[in-house]
Amino acid sequence: MVNDAHKYCKEDPNTLKTLLDYCEKPLYNGCKYSTLSGFMKFQYLKGKYGWSDTSFSDLLCSLHDVLPNENSMPKSMYEAKKVMAALGLEYEKIHACQNDCILFRNEYKDLSECPSCGASRRKKQVGKSSSNSKVPSKVLW
Repeated sequence: MVNDAHKYCKEDPNTLKTLLDYCEKPLYNGCKYSTLSGFMKFQYLKGKYGWSDTSFSDLLCSLHDVLPNENSMPKSMYEAKKVMAALGLEYEKIHACQNDCILFRNEYKDLSECPSCGASRRKKQVGKSSSNSKVPSKVLW
């Protein structure tokens, strides 16, 4: 991960400085967690329990208010994403079969239905055929 961060930060030295600040600065005075380690614990829970960005943003805002003054917890999902980008931990959205047969990528990226089970790639919307829908039935992040 350090090599990846180094490669990512080579293009923008300020990103490395920001990342080091996140690693060294305590979440609040007297806290055993750094800004980065404290935030990553909450980010882990977000992924583990499938929290939406909106609910996570609300949690971060509440935590910022509850923690002692002068804390460095991100206040919103927008600020949290900036932290994640500094780490080089961005994500890709990949459409998936609703029955978990395949991922619609590589040789399957242009298909509109699963070659294994025949399920549509898109959700059916009221009054529209599934082929006209732009909403994927399942997305892997």
